[in-house]
Amino acid sequence: MAELSAEQEELRRSIQKSAIIWALVIGGIAGAVAYWLLGSQGQTVRTVAALVVGGGAGFLMFRQVFGSKAKEAKCEKCGAAFSTTRTNKQETLVSSEEKETRERQDDGATKFSRWTEEKFDVVETYECSSCGYISTRQSQITRRKDEESVIEQPHGKVAQVSTKSSSSRPSSGKAVPGKSAPIENTREKSSRTRAAKPLAARSTSNDPARPQRKQKGPGGSKSRP
Repeated sequence: MAELSAEQEELRRSIQKSAIIWALVIGGIAGAVAYWLLGSQGQTVRTVAALVVGGGAGFLMFRQVFGSKAKEAKCEKCGAAFSTTRTNKQETLVSSEEKETRERQDDGATKFSRWTEEKFDVVETYECSSCGYISTRQSQITRRKDEESVIEQPHGKVAQVSTKSSSSRPSSGKAVPGKSAPIENTREKSSRTRAAKPLAARSTSNDPARPQRKQKGPGGSKSRP
């Protein structure tokens, strides 16, 4: 391989770094799965198997990612390796469509999912750092935005919740259809009635304007003023 320029070497290191990250992730997952599957074996067997499986999976992933990205970075015209980099990316909105799905839940409710689906035409521009060759790649992508999920309860449950939320507790103490009257108001009214009777009796006996009856004397006669 010919000596790489500073730009080519920088691109190669970037591709290598990405490939190593993918290798570590996939290798770690594969090793953990192998270690778990061999739970009935000894600790040494499980550890060795996890290292072998994880290392093999990581190596294969590194080769795949590095080879794929290195191929994309190769110039189509001059064949220079790690020389093609993306210089521009342009997205053009093609269509926008409102979509909705309905999903029945286990409790009888219905889940409504709504979103806006947008399709874009993508044009990527690549330029070779060795010969200056410019190439373009076209593709189409789909994106979702303004996603919203709403769960609608059955009609019976909705009516019950709506009635409960819209009703307010009366402050006057009067009975509401379907509800019992407050007991505190009835007891308070009874206590006020009982307390008023002795007061009326006391005020009548102490009134100086009303003539008082005298009790019968020894002779059995009554005297009135």
